[in-house]
Amino acid sequence: MSSGMRSLLSELSKRIGKEKIFTEPEELYSYGVDAYTEFKQPPAAVIRAGGEEDVRAVLELADREKVPVVPRGSGTSLSGGSVPAVPGAIVLDLTPMNKVEVNIDDGYVMAEAGATVLEVDKACRSHGFFFPPDPASSRIATIGGSLAENAGGLRGAKFGVMKNWVLAMEVILPGGKKLRIGEPVYKWRWGPDLMSLFIGSEGTLGVITRAWLKIYPLPEKVVRVLGVFDRIEDAGKAISQIRRRGYVPMILELLDRETIEIVNESLGYNIEVAEGMVMADVDGPRESVWRIAREVENVIKDCGGRTRASDDPEEMEQLYLARQGAYAAVTRAYPGVLLEDITVPLSKLMEALRELDRMRKEYGLRMPVFGHAGDGNLHPNICFDPRDEEQLRKAKELFVKTGQLAIKLGGAISGEHGIGLAKKELFLEEIKAVRGEGYVEVVKMIKQLLDPNGIMNPGKIFL
Repeated sequence: MSSGMRSLLSELSKRIGKEKIFTEPEELYSYGVDAYTEFKQPPAAVIRAGGEEDVRAVLELADREKVPVVPRGSGTSLSGGSVPAVPGAIVLDLTPMNKVEVNIDDGYVMAEAGATVLEVDKACRSHGFFFPPDPASSRIATIGGSLAENAGGLRGAKFGVMKNWVLAMEVILPGGKKLRIGEPVYKWRWGPDLMSLFIGSEGTLGVITRAWLKIYPLPEKVVRVLGVFDRIEDAGKAISQIRRRGYVPMILELLDRETIEIVNESLGYNIEVAEGMVMADVDGPRESVWRIAREVENVIKDCGGRTRASDDPEEMEQLYLARQGAYAAVTRAYPGVLLEDITVPLSKLMEALRELDRMRKEYGLRMPVFGHAGDGNLHPNICFDPRDEEQLRKAKELFVKTGQLAIKLGGAISGEHGIGLAKKELFLEEIKAVRGEGYVEVVKMIKQLLDPNGIMNPGKIFL
């Protein structure tokens, strides 16, 4: 441990209490990896922040001693975003900061960074509202981490991602200065929107400590439409056509044959196996929702699918959990998985699915594909045996080729999982492809202004 770290921890123990500081190897181990699992780097220390003043103390002292700080929620990052990229770092665990306060009269919920997305949603539902963003890991994914990654989820087809739901936030900057951005009202103008600097920044500029978030009334009625297809391309066509014809389902998801088989086997479900499956949630007033659901069914049938629809809560919940648990099912079935997170234009969805199928056959690896296809977001899961060097080589090469496919089709290498450590090189390829080199220069200038000593989550994205 460096002298700077020793000095920092000694002073911190006096200011925030030694019970919040952890330095034993067995205490640090789990903080050296996140849900991506490909990167492992234990921190030198973990600080469990109990409130804003703890965060300010950590960032003040870490900036003085030039010690790297990695903000962390529950470690559900799928791009290596919450793992130290350099040795000698502090992990700042924000999960103890988990207050949630719902204000129905003003239409928002205040949540501290450590509150989970599901806790926020449940608090809103008790008042007849809900919080729309729902990442698959919402049971443990925190608000702070979800904002730092600009997370999405199954309901993204209609409700977008985290940035679409933020009214105001508080951020602690390197050095300990507090920055308040925005107001908990539905319209406010302050000039340049600094909030967007921190949403999606992956903890490289500061630490989000709390946010005021919009809420939405629970729908009167939801009908789940299921379409099964003999060709995966037809499933892609159906999704594109549903959006093209003006329907905006709350959920519009895609699963391929491999995903369905793995979900059935791993989670004990009995979902009909087909080359492709589309799941669409139609919500609205009771008197009209079934009419719209039938129209969505007709679009699916026009694209070669077989349909059924249900408003039975138990059946709907099983299908939702099956899709939400798809990644967990894949990781249970295979010892090694590289999860992709590409987004393509809806008009290119069929082409993307065809090309992914061709690439899977070319490399001879299993690659279940599912995703939030209603907004063009696909999650190819490249499966391999990490003990087999040839399979590992192929998997890493296919990971890159999949990202390059998204770039070629005019899409993005990441829709919601972030860049982190996993996609740094691919991200620069995307920037180059769209002639966006000026973006890199400007972001580096912002980084230098806000974090001149480079302590905030160094080594992530391209910072």
